Amino acid sequence: MTTITRRQFTSASLAAVGATVLGRAAAAGEERAPGLPTVRWGGHEVSRVLVGHNPIKGTSHFSAELSREMRDFFGDDHVHARQLLKRCEQCGINACQMGGTGIEELLRRHYAEGGSIKWIATFYSAPGQGKAELERILKMDPKPIGAQHYGGTTDRLARQGKLDEALDTIKMLKDAGLMAGLCSHNWEVIDRAENAGWEVDFYQGSFYRSCDSLKPARSGEIFEEEARQGMARVLGRVSKPAIAYKVLGANRHCQTPEGVEAAIRFAFERLKATDVVLLGMWQKYKDQVAENTAFSRKALGVA
Repeated sequence: MTTITRRQFTSASLAAVGATVLGRAAAAGEERAPGLPTVRWGGHEVSRVLVGHNPIKGTSHFSAELSREMRDFFGDDHVHARQLLKRCEQCGINACQMGGTGIEELLRRHYAEGGSIKWIATFYSAPGQGKAELERILKMDPKPIGAQHYGGTTDRLARQGKLDEALDTIKMLKDAGLMAGLCSHNWEVIDRAENAGWEVDFYQGSFYRSCDSLKPARSGEIFEEEARQGMARVLGRVSKPAIAYKVLGANRHCQTPEGVEAAIRFAFERLKATDVVLLGMWQKYKDQVAENTAFSRKALGVA
């Protein structure tokens, strides 16, 4: 059988058409895969694999062509996005980390159809400006179990020498009864917060400096092994649970199934037993959800 590269966007071929049909059938089907290990965060059991929102939003961090294809696939009707969430639940992923008003509408429709996926929100507001956003997400039913201080905001504050202002947002989220996390694309930021004893409930770190680099000369889309090693090292030693994202390098480790498996194994071998990985997924060419969860179970030693 011909192997179809994940997130491939070449001209149509019989193999691609066959894989597309397979992916859509898997997304809409009822077949359940074995479960995933979970960790306890606060009062919640969270699967060790979460699903993210970048493909749903058409943000590939790879190319304009791939971003456009993702946007076309998911569209505005949420049909494929709801199929994705359903397939995640079938394969043992019981939580997502996503944010924005479009995502909130997606989740409302998913819950109305019987979905139960837990939600860790992305909290976008700058310090001192988050009251309306907080009120909005708390009106969700069910409301999020937690929220992360958006990495883009975190890193902007760090560049400006104002990182401590993020503590105001962290406190606001915790006072609202949510688990509160600090997200960054730079391992130095998380290391700084950890050494200062910040009272966060979790950290969220990108394996790559895909944006908001602390080094102006290296700003932009930066995917270097040095950054991956640094973030893996820091997340593996911090005192709080962590979410690792950009684990697959925004498609850069996805050219073969072996590359995907190696990247997932790299993450789990370096993270703590309390930590989870966040993966962006879409089902156009293959059943990425089943593949990712199978590789994760193997990396975690689960039959």
